[in-house]
Amino acid sequence: MARPSRPDFPPPTLITTTDALEAFCQRMRAEEFITVDTEFMRERTYWPELCLVQVAGEAEVAVIDGQADGIDLAPMAALFADEAVTKVFHAARQDNEIFVLRFGAVPQPMFDTQVAAMVAGFGDQVGYDALVSALTGGTIDKAHRFSDWSVRPLSDAQIAYAAADVTHLREVYRRLRRRLDQDGRLSWVAEEMAILNSPDTYRVDPATAWERLRPRSSNRRFLHTLKELAAWREREAQRINIPRQRLIKDEALLEIAATAPATPDALSRVRGISRGFAEGRTGTALIELIDGLRAVPDTDLPSAPQAKDSVRP
Repeated sequence: MARPSRPDFPPPTLITTTDALEAFCQRMRAEEFITVDTEFMRERTYWPELCLVQVAGEAEVAVIDGQADGIDLAPMAALFADEAVTKVFHAARQDNEIFVLRFGAVPQPMFDTQVAAMVAGFGDQVGYDALVSALTGGTIDKAHRFSDWSVRPLSDAQIAYAAADVTHLREVYRRLRRRLDQDGRLSWVAEEMAILNSPDTYRVDPATAWERLRPRSSNRRFLHTLKELAAWREREAQRINIPRQRLIKDEALLEIAATAPATPDALSRVRGISRGFAEGRTGTALIELIDGLRAVPDTDLPSAPQAKDSVRP
């Protein structure tokens, strides 16, 4: 995401042990603010797989290996809970999803430079590279943007790339904060970040999973069936830890809700559903669910559920 670490920073430290992490986090607790980023993988899993956490203080930057054998991330959780140290992110939502999953809490207090940039007039959801360029004149090296961060050992180039994300962010934060303070808009950032600060934002409720499908039909039976099917898919994907789209694609789920197949043969005729899936244990469970939904009388169907205006992707 960014070029190698700024010249005024020493080379990044790769942390792979609990003792080294404890010592580093103790030093960071003396900082006014730290900048934080993560590298993770989730192409093959439902839950994000934490690979690295990058943290920079005033004169020190570390790349913490979240997959190092035997490492305990408890010192990091304590640092993130320290109210005396501001944690600065850019586009914190996915990072916080991981931290809520691992630690049960959002880092506090938190400052998101993407939110701050919006308040400062840079536009909605401005990218990190654009913000670095606009505020510091820096350029972004994307050479390792698509690295598989779960593969070990990490190269020196990967470590430098990961560290640069948080070293550049320190100057971005300073300049944004100064601009917002001068414009009298600094308090607006906290108001805009209310959703990001709530752990509930990052907890997936299967009962609301249907909302991301954005169905066009208002038919009560279709919507009731879709809601139950989407909740079932979400729970099943969580249970076996695979992406929901790998279990059943959205298009297939919408068609299943519309046609309510009653047999494995009918289910296998849905585009994207293999005969092996339809005749297997998961397909059988799905057909049993559909049978139960089909048996609900029209008079007992709930009112058509209403989707929220904003749905997390």
